[in-house]
Amino acid sequence: MKTVAITGTSRGLGLSIANKFIQAGWQVIGIGRTSPTGLQNYTHYTADIANMSDVFSVFDAIRKTGTTIDLLVNNSAAFHAGPFDSVEYINIANVIDTNIKGTMYVTMEALKSMSAGSRIIFINSVAGIREIQNQSLYCASKAALRSFAGIIGQELRARKIKVSSIHPGGINTPLWNEQNPYPCGSAEDALDPGIVADAVFHIAEVPHTTEIKTITMFPEVEWH
Repeated sequence: MKTVAITGTSRGLGLSIANKFIQAGWQVIGIGRTSPTGLQNYTHYTADIANMSDVFSVFDAIRKTGTTIDLLVNNSAAFHAGPFDSVEYINIANVIDTNIKGTMYVTMEALKSMSAGSRIIFINSVAGIREIQNQSLYCASKAALRSFAGIIGQELRARKIKVSSIHPGGINTPLWNEQNPYPCGSAEDALDPGIVADAVFHIAEVPHTTEIKTITMFPEVEWH
């Protein structure tokens, strides 16, 4: 049985990805601040990836089980919207510590349990390739991850570990609500999270002789 480790499985896209792999017969390791309920073939580790000690503890526990990670899905992210001149320092810290530093911590630790034939998939964003007004922090963090994924993809070729990035537009998740409305209309018009989960699974299942570097996808109510 193959094993996938997914960050941010508490709800939304991460939970959809977890369910997709569970249904396909994978063993799923979830990492998030809270644990979803009722999942089979699922092991949860409660952690905040922005906390270095949390990440070390999680992957130390995974290594002690002797588990090999066949796929890492870096999904966790913090979002902030608003003009930059209204940003507070705590907003900067939250987005950068989670989206960049936390994802790097997770990747570094997961690689200790990965071998030839494994993959890493980054759930990035169209914000990583486009300049979106009122999303300066999020765009900056996702652009950094786009570069990071591309660079380690080159570096890990010698270890035969492949790296891919998916850049979705708006996804119909609890991120969008009355306090943070979807900017292109109703959140129901955004991407179904199952569609993104399907893309993740497709990358995981293609022959390892195939490179999939970048996928960009977005709902028709957007254009990037």
